[in-house]
Amino acid sequence: METFLLHAQEKEALELAGLIRVPSGTKLPENWRGTVILHWGAAHDELPNRQALQPIKAIVRAQKRSKRDELLQMHGIKTIASYGSLGGKEERPAFTYKYKVAIFHLQTLVVYEKKETLLLSEKTLVDQRQSSVHSAYIEVAPERASFHVRRASREAVKAIYALGLDYGLVTIGVLRSGHTLVLDVDPVPKLNGRLASLYAQAIDRYEMGLAKELRRKERVMLGSDPEFLLLSPQGKVVFADRFLTREGEVGCDAIVLSGQRLILPLAELRPQPSTDPRELARNLQATMQLATRKIEDESLAWLSGGMPVGGYPLGGHIHFSRCWLNGHLLRALDNYLALPLILIEGESTRERRPRYGFLGDFRKKSHGGFEYRTLPSWMQSPVITRGIFALASLIADNYWLLTRQPLQEPDVQAAYYRGDKQRLQATVAKLWQDLEQLNGYEVYAADLDRLQARVMSMEPWDERADIRKAWKIAPYHPERSF
Repeated sequence: METFLLHAQEKEALELAGLIRVPSGTKLPENWRGTVILHWGAAHDELPNRQALQPIKAIVRAQKRSKRDELLQMHGIKTIASYGSLGGKEERPAFTYKYKVAIFHLQTLVVYEKKETLLLSEKTLVDQRQSSVHSAYIEVAPERASFHVRRASREAVKAIYALGLDYGLVTIGVLRSGHTLVLDVDPVPKLNGRLASLYAQAIDRYEMGLAKELRRKERVMLGSDPEFLLLSPQGKVVFADRFLTREGEVGCDAIVLSGQRLILPLAELRPQPSTDPRELARNLQATMQLATRKIEDESLAWLSGGMPVGGYPLGGHIHFSRCWLNGHLLRALDNYLALPLILIEGESTRERRPRYGFLGDFRKKSHGGFEYRTLPSWMQSPVITRGIFALASLIADNYWLLTRQPLQEPDVQAAYYRGDKQRLQATVAKLWQDLEQLNGYEVYAADLDRLQARVMSMEPWDERADIRKAWKIAPYHPERSF
């Protein structure tokens, strides 16, 4: 077995231990050769230099209401403390629905719903932690999940991850305006028979997924769909749907405005995926050449980055398949990919965070893989793009060896969201030392070393520069066009 449940004989832990196939106890056996320690509760010692689910430090932090709400708001997650910023005029918010959502390792296990409008006092919020999920809450069957249920599930997964946790019971409130607030996060939830069974099944599924991933020999398949913006010589945004349809290797993407109005201003490249990051970069350049044929107005500049024009956030999503979607991989991508990229982002890139670019942002895909959505659009130059593809591939195939997680510390998280390059430079240097020790580093050393040099120089990219120049795309290099 690759997983061990470590506890201090809490009632819930003992109940779980009787239901799971995974070994458990109050002390790690001396001859245990597994990979991940699953902590239940914070009453036992934490073993250093071990891969873990539910770090004890994160449990203790999440149990402190003020610290928890501060971290959630840093990640763009709304809490009671942010109620006033949503335009609430009442002294205490009134809810139309409340949900209790059980989460384990990026998955929603069950949702309980209470359908009523309540005026919530501070005492009620405190008492919620002590109430049973069955008191006025009714389990929602997956096939009956409403829009509010699905959104509550997404916010619960996001809140658990943002707090550095891997499981817990999250209480969500839906305001009359439709906004959701995270009311409570219990990192050591009380378990009734139903919840104990669901958590036990989830732990065993995790063990099976972990064992399969550790045996994986094939390399990860990478894809991407970076976005760019079209700007006229007069400085006006020209919507991409003037030239492109929503489908195909070169298409347009949407932004949803307030009031749910949909616009299609963004151009998006969708190169053919590959297990070779260098080939993916060549495929991306081929889609750029195709885009020159579709976007016939050569006077329009192509802008990349995070927020080259206010109100138009851009993403550089990277797709992963043939690998297991798990929290260990997501945190490795956050620490070893998203964090270094901060050092070269443009001045306006930070404006997309935290609504976009929050840590651990992912979306499952129909092909069975997932897309990592945290990064801004990184097409400023071939050097940056090839380096990011190589780095993403290296991380995905070696993340079990990348154990450093500076982003578990609140001050490093804060530096990430505000784009504090000086605070992060030394941290990134240590992270890169870990990368250089990996056996696969030398395969893409040329691309990785060039990216490292650019990162450590902390030279910001220019979000208003036309990316066609760096990529030698017509009209700047007509001989390279079709």
